[in-house]
Amino acid sequence: MKKIAFMLLVALLSTTTITAQKTVISKNQSKEIVFDVVENMPEFPGGQDSLISFLMHTVKYPKEAMSKGIQGRVLAKFIIEKDGQVSTPQVIKSVYPALDEEALRVIRCMPKWKPGKQNGKEVRVFFTLPVTFRLN
Repeated sequence: MKKIAFMLLVALLSTTTITAQKTVISKNQSKEIVFDVVENMPEFPGGQDSLISFLMHTVKYPKEAMSKGIQGRVLAKFIIEKDGQVSTPQVIKSVYPALDEEALRVIRCMPKWKPGKQNGKEVRVFFTLPVTFRLN
């Protein structure tokens, strides 16, 4: 049996205080701004090391992709809401449907994050996360 190793990379956004923003209208939210970068970016509970640990323990390499030798990096984007909930995950760079679905499954089961802040107020923030699937 092939030995499986996951290499997970977390995309870190610039630490500048640029206020890039977009307006998003969703079913659950009224018309609200969703920022790309804020003064205080959202943080996974326990920080980046805890995020990597969560991913390593939660991601399951899909058997179909494993048997076909498919590997690569799925790039997913989601919103961290004002209350820290993860919402609207989507794949922005696909590798293979089974790998894409696994990345989305893991994002959907994430705990609440520490929300991002702009001008001292909690705001909605986009977060991009690459999930690398690699067979060894």
